Amino acid sequence: MSDEPDLATQVKLLAERVRELENVRELNALRHGLPRLINDNAWDRVGELFAEDASLDYGAVGQAEGRAAIADYFAGLPARIDADNPVASGVLVKQFVHGHDVEVLGDRATGVCYFEEKVVFDRESYLVAGKFDDEYTRVDGRWLFSAIKLTTFWVIPYDKGHTR
Repeated sequence: MSDEPDLATQVKLLAERVRELENVRELNALRHGLPRLINDNAWDRVGELFAEDASLDYGAVGQAEGRAAIADYFAGLPARIDADNPVASGVLVKQFVHGHDVEVLGDRATGVCYFEEKVVFDRESYLVAGKFDDEYTRVDGRWLFSAIKLTTFWVIPYDKGHTR
């Protein structure tokens, strides 16, 4: 007598595993989509990645509640960064995420990832590193952010953060 499940059970288990992998792949695409929009200077499109009742907590950089407020927050972020820095007449931000790890719980999920960011002004540049703690929700078959919390590890002027 075999301890192996029957064929119908094996197919069911395999289908569950495939769906789990599809969820993880979709969540990875969502998480990487946010910095892709930022890196492409498409700040006005970031709100598309959030659920209607989402929340954003970027600590000292700002907070927003709801998709519309989050969309406004990101659309205005380059100008606010620019205005807060006396050496800037323009800002370039490039963000790179890595180490994305997710846990799927039905139509909800949680995730964590780490990031490095380069913020370049006319005469000064910064190295930034930190962590994003995310919550996700599936709405009409599509994964969206329901919450993002930023933890900043450091913001270092480039000339102080590298060796020659």
